[in-house]
Amino acid sequence: MSLDTLQLNPHIQPFTRTGERDTMPDIQQQSGVERVYNMANNENPLGPSPRVIAAIANAAPELNAYPAWSDIGLRRAIVDALGRGLTAKHIYTGCSGFEALELIARSFLRSGDELILSSPTFRGAYEKVALPLGARVIDVPLEAETFRYRPQAVLAAITEKTRLIMVCNPNNPTGTVITADAMDELMSGLPEHVLVVADEVYHHFVSDVAYPDSLQYVLDGANLVIVHSFSKAYAMAGLRLGYGIAKPAIADYIAGLHRGFHQNKCALAAGIAACEDQAHLLRAVAFLQGEARWLCEQLDQLDIRYWKPAANFLMFETNMPADELNKKMLERGFFLRPQTRIGLPYCMRVSLGTRAMNLAFVEALAQCLG
Repeated sequence: MSLDTLQLNPHIQPFTRTGERDTMPDIQQQSGVERVYNMANNENPLGPSPRVIAAIANAAPELNAYPAWSDIGLRRAIVDALGRGLTAKHIYTGCSGFEALELIARSFLRSGDELILSSPTFRGAYEKVALPLGARVIDVPLEAETFRYRPQAVLAAITEKTRLIMVCNPNNPTGTVITADAMDELMSGLPEHVLVVADEVYHHFVSDVAYPDSLQYVLDGANLVIVHSFSKAYAMAGLRLGYGIAKPAIADYIAGLHRGFHQNKCALAAGIAACEDQAHLLRAVAFLQGEARWLCEQLDQLDIRYWKPAANFLMFETNMPADELNKKMLERGFFLRPQTRIGLPYCMRVSLGTRAMNLAFVEALAQCLG
């Protein structure tokens, strides 16, 4: 039987397994550079807590046995870290923040339903969880130039078919924040049949006093799900672990999609260990916030436009087309993220690294633009 004879889902595109992106070894060989810097994926360069490494090592000898059926230990560790009166019933876990989003979509979207997002944002992921379900994506763009969120425009786009509103905060790729005032405006006008999804996987890095208190909405029983991840500040991207926070009725409903033994044994142990080492987390956050300030100062000296970052990445704009600049940076061994595909043809996103990585990036960027 060939694919031509099957009833394929038109929203699922075949994935190009080879050649879709250059790999680091490829770049190293083609460009002859001694070192390749991956500054495209918003990874934490400092690595996870030593307690996480130890927890994985302790779990490894027992990988012949299934993990615990329930993730209750991890959920309890998460609420211990978050505080605020949350309980384990407010939490559901996912195999990555992406799956935490996917579980929401599978729970609430049906064919013909609508999901509202505001570009430029993490659109590719939101479409990937919505379109295969037959849902329609409605785009209410952010304000041009400033990337300010427009709550009244979003509310005006709601129809009887709207089920989800995706709010990425801090926003990826712009690094900008949706303010508490804007969030209040959105939530106060929300009809009962709509659920807001606050994708806050970079929330640890925010120092802006205008950032909304999304947890309070949950505690007040609002129709809101917050998505967090262990990939960013906790530096555990390789384990694919995330979770959602919602009022218990919603969290329980979403968790009903979990398969048996939903979380693997290493992820369960590592997630608990990470939550128990908040000191390591705070050190990493403080370091990367400092690097963000330093990098902004360097870009100021180079007279390069950027948007003030509230995450562990920064988006900047030059007079050189992003794809051309990306090629030049690749030749120097730097993986960045051009934003051409989302309609920002002169913008690039760079992840924050160590000081040595960031310094090398600034020097290479100056050479390319010089």
